[in-house]
Amino acid sequence: MKITKLTTRLVGLGFRNAICVELHTDEGLVGLGETVLKRRSKTVEQNLRELSRDLVGRDPLGPESHNERMYRDSFWVGGPLHASAMSAVDAALWDIQGKALGAPVWRLLGGPTRASIPVYCHAPAGDSPEAFAENLKRCRAWGYRAAKTTLPLFYGQSGGAGGAGAGTGYSGHGGRIAPGHREAEWLATSTFSRIAEFFAAGREAVGPDFEIAVDCHGRLNPAAAIRLAAALEPYNLLFIEEPVPPEDPGALREVTSHSTTPIAAGERLSTIYGVRPYLESRSLSILQTDVANCGGITAAKKIAAMAESYYVPVSPHNPNGPIATAMAVHLLAAIPNGYMLEMIGSPEDLALHAKMVAAPLRPENGEIGLPQSPGLGMELLPDVERELPYQPFTAGR
Repeated sequence: MKITKLTTRLVGLGFRNAICVELHTDEGLVGLGETVLKRRSKTVEQNLRELSRDLVGRDPLGPESHNERMYRDSFWVGGPLHASAMSAVDAALWDIQGKALGAPVWRLLGGPTRASIPVYCHAPAGDSPEAFAENLKRCRAWGYRAAKTTLPLFYGQSGGAGGAGAGTGYSGHGGRIAPGHREAEWLATSTFSRIAEFFAAGREAVGPDFEIAVDCHGRLNPAAAIRLAAALEPYNLLFIEEPVPPEDPGALREVTSHSTTPIAAGERLSTIYGVRPYLESRSLSILQTDVANCGGITAAKKIAAMAESYYVPVSPHNPNGPIATAMAVHLLAAIPNGYMLEMIGSPEDLALHAKMVAAPLRPENGEIGLPQSPGLGMELLPDVERELPYQPFTAGR
């Protein structure tokens, strides 16, 4: 079997684009992959076209070899920009392999390690503690047992770009604190008690058994993040995500060492080489590798095994489309340290998934069952780009 061509399709999904790859073969099998890098979609698409020059004419039944060559032969090696293109190609290679062998990808990876994958959804912070409480109750009514919000005051004001009113469930950049606020600038000391009011209302609304998490998008410095963790400690959060920027494992370690709430991070890291320093320094409690950005299923499986040796669970970052969701589900079905999967999860966002692929994976009672179709089990719908056209995105932090 030989790869005959690589094609790309950019699909607009609300606040992001799904960058889809189709790898065609001379035996009629077509492999699908997806990545999302919403502010650089066209850049990733061009990289995919350049990668195709070395793929056409090769046997697709060897994702490991292809993954290593895409990484090393770029010469400049890692970084999420290159790894995102690699991720989509790698997933398409696994999809072909599963279809050729008549097995779901998770079985080829050594699974199953579990019967279903627990999922958490997004709950917009909103413009007030009361609004956040209502959004959490809505998530619970949809059947989820866990939800994450973006950091109140920094994100989530109604009417902001991509905000709560956008319908997808993602908070976006509608907060009261300026999107360009730098992590080392002065921040009013009252900020932390005001943020805590959101979580006090949220915890009262959904009770002790519903899990709540918060994503800071790296907007704080270590001292501010430590104050935030102390302010939120009474509300028993599932985790605090990316409290500081991603460049320095030492800064994250400083926060982790002062927080009783687990610290999650890793969505902006790629390959085993990018993740390793964060594990070696014990800078995080939960690793959020994004299968669509870290180098693909091949890279994510290695990263998960490395994290397992440090007793760190893997909870993939995944505010993505349906193919990327399938990629993460197949990974979690095959590793022993799978924790939970992120999805936007709103009815509006799930409807977008259904406009993109024929049989999207859907959570039921907060879980996704293991796919049984060969490969990833995904099929793009005809004319999907016309139904969901590409959109250019620019934004702040």
